[in-house]
Amino acid sequence: MEDKVELGDYSKILALQEYINSRLRDTYESNKDKGRENLSKFLVDFVEALVDELNANGHSFGRCDYSGDVNFENSEQQYSDGEEMGCGVLLHFHGFAVKASWEGRDKYA
Repeated sequence: MEDKVELGDYSKILALQEYINSRLRDTYESNKDKGRENLSKFLVDFVEALVDELNANGHSFGRCDYSGDVNFENSEQQYSDGEEMGCGVLLHFHGFAVKASWEGRDKYA
């Protein structure tokens, strides 16, 4: 992977972010009446299943970091698809939302 993202690739990252956020939003809406405890337990498994689904469709995301919390709003999970952990396309899940971004290897140079 190169250290600079091409404009077309950036558009794909934004489209991926929009798709994932739509799935997260729909899932939250259909489960919010089950209570906070259920949401916090459900969230981690749902994100893992969502990433597995993305990987089954051509992506290659691996977990970088996990910070669980009994309050689902504070739960964070990070994945990347680069050859090096923390590089490439990054997915930063924070509660039932995701921010997709791109990080080149030159960050650490």
